[in-house]
Amino acid sequence: MSTETCGAARARSKHLRRRLLGTCVCLVIYGSLYPFTGWRTPGNFHRLLSAAALDHVSAADVLANVFLYMPLGFLSALGRRLRAIPVILLAALLLSLGVEILQAFLPGRVASWLDVATNVFGAGVGAVLATAAAMTHWLDGGWLRNLAWRLPGDRVARLGMAALAAWGCAQLIPFVPSLDVSDLKAGLQPLWHMLQGARPVDLWRGAVYAAATAALTITGASALRICNRGGAAAACLLAVLPLKVLVAGRQLSPEALAGTCVGVAFGVVLWASGRQRALVGAALLIPVYIVAEGLHPGAPNTVLHAFNWIPLHAQLAQPVNGLVNLVDAVWPPLALACLCLRLGMRSLWYLLPAVVLLLFAVEWIQLWIPGRYPDVTAVLTGTAAWAVAAAYAGKSPCREQA
Repeated sequence: MSTETCGAARARSKHLRRRLLGTCVCLVIYGSLYPFTGWRTPGNFHRLLSAAALDHVSAADVLANVFLYMPLGFLSALGRRLRAIPVILLAALLLSLGVEILQAFLPGRVASWLDVATNVFGAGVGAVLATAAAMTHWLDGGWLRNLAWRLPGDRVARLGMAALAAWGCAQLIPFVPSLDVSDLKAGLQPLWHMLQGARPVDLWRGAVYAAATAALTITGASALRICNRGGAAAACLLAVLPLKVLVAGRQLSPEALAGTCVGVAFGVVLWASGRQRALVGAALLIPVYIVAEGLHPGAPNTVLHAFNWIPLHAQLAQPVNGLVNLVDAVWPPLALACLCLRLGMRSLWYLLPAVVLLLFAVEWIQLWIPGRYPDVTAVLTGTAAWAVAAAYAGKSPCREQA
């Protein structure tokens, strides 16, 4: 690389590291204070300094606290010298102490000095690993510069990566990790019941997953700047499945597992057959996904529901499920926008009426499907996602960079 190119790569790597570090801090605060309900003034605030809080500690909590802060320390120590570790530990101590004090105001959380100690220990382990890897030249700042250089640089590619991120978020909400054995068993329960013959396989739901992941594999492949694009996009989608088991309250269904495996395999094969053919196929798969997902029958022996014209009415009643529905309605328009622009469309605004008509028609047909809840929020969310993509991409198509 030239000197100018190396300087741009270093700037992008620093920007990427700061973004990743900021994301880690936000996830730590979010996971420590979830579900943010029941705030009250603690009557026994001194329990934060009391050893009695240790009664609520388990081995899974200790491991979760250590692993939660390890990425924080690792990213903070990247590109820094050994003497920066005390500063990183101090920052981790202040962050953990502030979070634990806030937990004293939440009835569902328990503030503990042990949490502070394990959090700081996790950050220290991450910082030591990053420093040791850099000192042995096994891992230095060059890999981060290489990663930043290979990430999408044009706006169309960023729309595609945003679609992949939105799909991953919809699978992993509420982003609260749990290493408790009972939670892990609950996450694998649908697979176990299927293997025992106590749970039938929903082929429709599996086909929906297959259509979604096939389209996302091609979308991600069109956005990345590496040799094996299809394989890298498929690996990102498949990596979400084991993470889903580690999230409290989420389950890995056989439909998700089989549908994702089939979908990414089909996407990789289609991408290998030709870029133009793959883009067209993925662009057709996304409307198929929207229709199939929207018209999937609800639970048996359920009633019909009226059309909800109040935005966010159902989402506010059930915040976690509502957030999943909102994010799940965002990624299809973003992915379709990326694919249309890759195919040479001059402006996404031309397709806005068709997108609105498709989304509204799917919700309206749900009036005659038992167990489905037709909601104008899905129409508004998808329309807003398409409009944001159109405004962000601009009028001229961004051709894929070599």
